[in-house]
Parts: sequence; C-alpha cells; structure tokens
Amino acid sequence: MQIIVFDLETTLTYQKNKIPEIIEIGAAKVVPGKNGVEVDTFQRYTFPAIERRISERTCHFIGLDKENLPDFIPFQTAFADFLEWIGTDSEYYLCTWGKDDKRLMIEHCARFGLPFDWLQNYNDIQPPISMLLAERKQMGLKDAIDAAGIVQEGRLHSALVDAIHTAHLLIKYNNIVHLVKNTPEENYTMSSSLYVTCRSCKKSKYYTAFGRKSRRCISCMQRRKKLEQAAADPALIEQK
Repeated sequence: MQIIVFDLETTLTYQKNKIPEIIEIGAAKVVPGKNGVEVDTFQRYTFPAIERRISERTCHFIGLDKENLPDFIPFQTAFADFLEWIGTDSEYYLCTWGKDDKRLMIEHCARFGLPFDWLQNYNDIQPPISMLLAERKQMGLKDAIDAAGIVQEGRLHSALVDAIHTAHLLIKYNNIVHLVKNTPEENYTMSSSLYVTCRSCKKSKYYTAFGRKSRRCISCMQRRKKLEQAAADPALIEQK
C-alpha cells in the first residue's frame, strides 16, 4: 500500500488566535518497487484567500524570491490536484512530521467546504522517530535528519523539501514506525478547536462566526448591541 507524506508552508502570523493560511502543499509518494522504494513528488503554491498577499517575511522564511515568484492558484484547485495525485480511489497511508499540518488541512477543508473522506489512515511519525533519536516525542525536522545522517536536499521550510526529508526518515526507520489504519471520522471531530461554543446562545459554531478574541458569536454581539441601543433610546422601540 502506498504512503503519502505531506507538508505545508503557511503565511507567517503573530496575531493570537489567527490561523495561518496555506501557501504551499508539498508531498512525497512512497511506493515499494522492484528495486527498493520509488518516490514520486507533488508541489503546488496557493495564494492566501484572506490576506490576499504574501509578505516579504513569509517569502524569506520559505525561500521564495519576490522578484520571481512561482505561479499561485486557489487553494481549492491545488487541493483537487492533490487528491487526484494521491489517487483516492485506492487505499493509502497519510503521514506528517507533527500534527499541525493535519490540523491546517482540516481547517482549510472546513473553510472552503471541501471533503474530509480523503483523510484516512493518518499517522504522525514524529513521536516514534524523535524518541529513538533524542529520547523525546518532539524534535525539529532538521535536527532529526542531521541525527539520522540524512543529507539535506534543498532549502528547509519548502513544503516539498520537508516532505522528501520526512519520507527519507520514514524509509530509514520503517522498522520502528508502525503505521495504523483509521477513518476520516477518527481524524476529524466537532470537538476540534475550529469550533467554539458561544457564551450567549450556547451553540457550537465555526470559529469565523466569532469576533477577534471574543467568546460570543457575531450574531449574538450584534443582537446585544441593538438591545443596548434600544434601551438607551426609547424612540427606537417606538419606531419598531
């Protein structure tokens, strides 16, 4: 069964509770072949749907030359290409280095109304390899490839390069990484941090329904503001 190792790069953000936007999807497909392991790769750049721009700081971080930027496409198009490349009509494992990339993919799928049924047999391979190399559950990807004696290929913080490095780690330590099968439902639940329970109406709503740093949804905030305005100006009540 083939193994898909994927990695994401995002816009840099320093605002609390603001979710970064995916701007690169990189992946490596590991398939057992007659002469060992064959690796196929995937890469797409996507433009931020909310910010509508990529800052110089983000470009520098992921190694993009702002004077010669690659072609950027909508996330929905890149995601469709990704699923086609995976070949979702067959069974496969999905792997990442850490769980953040899975969370970000779930967030973007929820935001754009895209399916989740592709998220099968997901495995985070960071803990077992980190325990072997550093006796802790989390270590940086660069530290891991250095400790493993894997030669760095290309510039780190490229989603494609990081996916390839992660695939090399998986291949080298396949004897200690025991991939498990699971369902999309096991990987995505309504208890996700993407959903927040409003303090006023007590309904669980997607995080975009809330104002920044607010635990009350925008609808309840607007309703409350109208009531306060009406209480302050009785004429508003009479007009209604």
